[in-house]
Amino acid sequence: MAGAEEPKPFKWVGGHLSLDFNNTVDWKGLEPGAGEYLTDYGRLVAWGHEAGVLSERDRDALLRTWGEQPALGRRILEKAWSARTTMHRVFLGTITGTPDLGAELPAINALLYEAPGQLACEASGRSCEWVWSSCEDDAACMIWPVVRAASQLLTSPQLADVKTCANGRCGWLFLDTSRKHNRKWCEMGVCGNRAKARRYYDRRKRQAEGG
Repeated sequence: MAGAEEPKPFKWVGGHLSLDFNNTVDWKGLEPGAGEYLTDYGRLVAWGHEAGVLSERDRDALLRTWGEQPALGRRILEKAWSARTTMHRVFLGTITGTPDLGAELPAINALLYEAPGQLACEASGRSCEWVWSSCEDDAACMIWPVVRAASQLLTSPQLADVKTCANGRCGWLFLDTSRKHNRKWCEMGVCGNRAKARRYYDRRKRQAEGG
């Protein structure tokens, strides 16, 4: 019997924590769950660790404390999916100039209201820094740094650099920090090459029909 399918490796092409979180699903209008990178609670925890918002200690504590509670894990996963969809809509609204952008902000604010209780100011040498509290008491702790990062980007001049992939069937987001500000693709080797192949196919088809 064939073994279980290997999970998709996470990709880090967004250039920003909240955008990389957005890019954990293929936004193609497929059936629910299709093209999903965060397929279960363990994968959500793994993403948080790879993204740098969870220490190895927190990752292990989450899996040890909450990993054997599938019902809870599913609720947290659905919360992460919902937060991701909300952020996606808000960022797309800023890109396209959607008139009802403000209608999406209450959902972002609702998430922000939950986050501050997990944030504390601690000494770091002669200065201070914001740190997130231990995850042992909060199974959703990897979500809050993402929400905070999204709010910071939405209120930053960098928001003007947020773009969506030119592949209309992609939907991934990224910060365009290129020198000429002309980046078009989430990954040139993926969506860029697909676009090239599609143009080549269409050109050959037109030539064949014209001949």
